[in-house]
Amino acid sequence: MDPRFAPKKPLDKQERVEATFDAIAAPMQSDLARIKVMAHLRKLVADGFAEWQTLDNGTIRLRLATGETYLLEQTTITRIA
Repeated sequence: MDPRFAPKKPLDKQERVEATFDAIAAPMQSDLARIKVMAHLRKLVADGFAEWQTLDNGTIRLRLATGETYLLEQTTITRIA
């Protein structure tokens, strides 16, 4: 395993699965590229390398175990940390 992607600390399972894949991916089902990206992000979450949650405005916040945080919006991805 590439050490850059090894979790620094185990993520709390409850925190990792706060938002289900179906709830997060449902608004993005119309675009094949988005479906593929979301599938890869889902695998990161399932493998414990990331956690995600849906914010009140529908934006998805993705936090990688390495510390990077991204906002996944309808047409953009923004790195915030």
